[in-house]
Order: sequence, then structure tokens, then C-alpha cells
Amino acid sequence: MRVIIVGAGIAGLSLAIALGQSGHQVTILDAAPQLAELGAGVQMTPQAIRYLFRWGLKDDLMSESIIPENLHVRDGHSGDLLGSIRIKNMEAQYGAPYIVVHRAVLHAILHRHAIRTGSQVLLDSDVVEYDLANGAVRLRNGKRLTADLVVASDGISSLARSKLLGSRDPGSQPTGWAAFRMTAEVSKLRADPALASLIDLQSRSSNWWIAPQLSCMTYLIKDATLLNIVLSHRDDINTKEFTSSELHDTVRTLFRGFEPRVQHILDLSRPQIANYPVHAVPPLPSWAHESGRFVLIGDAAHAMAFYMSMGVSIAVEDAAALVAVLDLACPPDTDPSFSHERSEDVDSKLKHALYVFETVRKPRVEAVQEASLHGGDSSHTSDEMERSVLYEALSHSREGGVWPLEGDASRGEFVQKTTRTGQRLGPGGIIDKGTRDWCYDYDAVGAVQEYYKSSSTAAEAGVLS
Repeated sequence: MRVIIVGAGIAGLSLAIALGQSGHQVTILDAAPQLAELGAGVQMTPQAIRYLFRWGLKDDLMSESIIPENLHVRDGHSGDLLGSIRIKNMEAQYGAPYIVVHRAVLHAILHRHAIRTGSQVLLDSDVVEYDLANGAVRLRNGKRLTADLVVASDGISSLARSKLLGSRDPGSQPTGWAAFRMTAEVSKLRADPALASLIDLQSRSSNWWIAPQLSCMTYLIKDATLLNIVLSHRDDINTKEFTSSELHDTVRTLFRGFEPRVQHILDLSRPQIANYPVHAVPPLPSWAHESGRFVLIGDAAHAMAFYMSMGVSIAVEDAAALVAVLDLACPPDTDPSFSHERSEDVDSKLKHALYVFETVRKPRVEAVQEASLHGGDSSHTSDEMERSVLYEALSHSREGGVWPLEGDASRGEFVQKTTRTGQRLGPGGIIDKGTRDWCYDYDAVGAVQEYYKSSSTAAEAGVLS
């Protein structure tokens, strides 16, 4: 099958790898004249790493990423250790590790493997028009390209999403949070006596300081030569025109009440700094066109807050799930009907494949979106009672189930949050093991395969709904 992927980010490249390994013909289009992924560190969760390992990326990933031993959660003001999450044990629990890696490194690895699987990457190829019903796109240079399927992974500000949904496209919406991002050189940090024991190169543990409306997350990247720093705060400061110096001054003012070690880290950080408002894409009415020739994936379909470290991982899930259902509906190299003269049977199969993909993926993704935002809201709460509950939750962070156990209503709605799909959420996002379990111990491929096999035939499924 011929597939056009619009967008050569992490979602698009992951999909290209999986499609290529299944024998499909892949063309990736990207508007950039040169392929580069900006940013610093990303955290990737086990259920996504399982697929990357399955696709043959294990050696490359593990040679250039880090598995922290722990995530230490600390009180932002006092620095007291509130609890630790044993990240090192997640491989045994979920079948793959939880890793931290520089975004540019991850992007380079994915690009390399996409090329190896036969994908054609066309840069400086800005898509300006979509023919959703016929699986075609038109580039700014006037060239028209067609395929059996067009997959848009063109990010949070997706043009493809607006073409699919028109006035029903909600666009990206502010979550109320923002994050300053910067890095610091580990050699300089370890030369500071106050930080030497905190920046532990043996355990390579991460640290998360939490306080009302503010938090500071740090983790090692680039073979432990850089410390990635993410400073969450309310999205109530317009820093768009700020100079680097003004951004640093703002950070120092916001975090002046944090413990001395955080102050030292900020003092020693590199001059490069950026502030990113955290936006999300609300649940969409649909990701796919009724023709079966077009679908959205990744941030274009479901950008989310980062407080479960799931945005990138969910994009990898999308890729794995989409290829699994396409392989069931239209096995590569075995269906002679795929040609320039398409048949109704082929169209029906693609419609059913996208119907299954959307039906299975949307509830999963929307629950994770809610969990991610709840993790941010609850870990930054200013309410004293809620903070005491949050801190108590840390003592249960290694226990099974969502804490507190169902039926314990004594702590109010703060810890009784339930997603619209019925999934209970504990406070603090990653703090709660029950929440980690359903997020990280999930089989995206198995879910679509099971639904596909138990669902009606493509003819009975009809138009996507």
C-alpha cells in the first residue's frame, strides 16, 4: 500500500518505520528545508518503548538514553524528600524501561531507521491543500501527490486537522500551565559542593520539586553531560517578547522561595532559555475522513499536557496501532487490488481499518489527556488539604490500584477524579502507581487487533461514525 505521511516529527517517523517494516511504500513530506527536531529532553514511557524495541531501535536508543534509577519527589520550599518512584523497576513491571533522552537524539535515531526501512523523505515540501476523499495532497510548488492513504502528523497547529473538521476544529487550547525549559552542564553542577550529591552520576536519578503553582523537574540527558530543567508555572505571563536575560530574571523571581539547591541549579544553567505555554487539543469529533483515505495521528489529533510524560509515547502508540490494523485490513504484498484502478472492496477495507483505529484509540487517548492534565493540576494545588493528600499519596506510590482505594470518599473530589471513559485517577499523575499501571501497561496493538477481529465486517461497518 502507498502511504503519504505529512510531517517528519516523532509521530510521522515512528509510523514510517512501522509501515516500512510491514512492506508498505512510504513517502514523508515535511515543510522544513532541513530535518531537525528542536528542544531538549523528553521522557518516554514503557508501553511506547516496547514498540521501538520491536522495530529494532533498542541498541541505538539504549546507547544514547538514560534509565534513571529513581524519581525523587521533594518539597519545593524545604527540599525535604517526600517520596521516591522506582523508575529502574519499570522494565520488570511493564516489559520495557522508562527512558530519558535528548529530543534531537531521538529524532535522529527515528529518521535513520525510517530511511533504512525504505521511506522516501521529501523536504521543503509544504502541503497547502488536501483532497481528503481521494488520498491526495498539493504542495506549495504546485505538485500533486496521491496515495492509498494520507496520514497527517503535522503537529498541534495542524492544517490537516482544520481541513478535515472545518468549523468543528477547536484548535489547540491553553491548559493554564506553561514551562520554562533550559539545561545546565553537569560538570559545573558537580563542581558545586551543594549539588555534588544531588547530581548522582551512578544512579542518574531524576528530581522533582513540587510547590503550590510551581514545580521544578530535572533529569540527565546527553550521556549525563547535561541536566534538563523543566520549570512549570501558571500560564499568566506573556514572555513572547522577553530577552534571555528577562526570562532568567522572571524565573529567579518565580522560584525565589525554592530551596537553595534549586537556586544553585538555576544560577548555573546555560543562557539558552525558552518559555512554552502548555496547550492541548480537546477531544475531536473525528480523526478520519469518511472516505477511508485520510487520518490524523499524534499531536495533530490529541496534543496533551506533559504531566504523565505521555505525549511522545502516545504518538508511538498511534503508529503501532495504525499499522497493526492496516496490516489486518490490507496485508502488504498480498492484495493485488491495490493499484491505480482502486476497487470498492479496497475502499471498504480502508474505511473499516480507520473506523477500528479511531474507535479504539480515541477513548484511550482522551483518558490519558485527562490524566495528564489532572497530574499537573493536582501536583501544583494551592489548597492545604489537597497538598496534604498529595503528600500522603507519595507513601502509597508503590502500591497497586489507584490511591485512595475506591469507596474512600473522605478526601473529596481531589482524589476521586474519574475520566469520561470511567478510569479513576490518583493525585499527582506519575506519583500514583495505579495511574501509572493503566497508562504504562497498555497494549495498543493488541487492543486494535482484538477489536478488529471481534467487530463486524467492513461492509457492515459502513461509513465511520
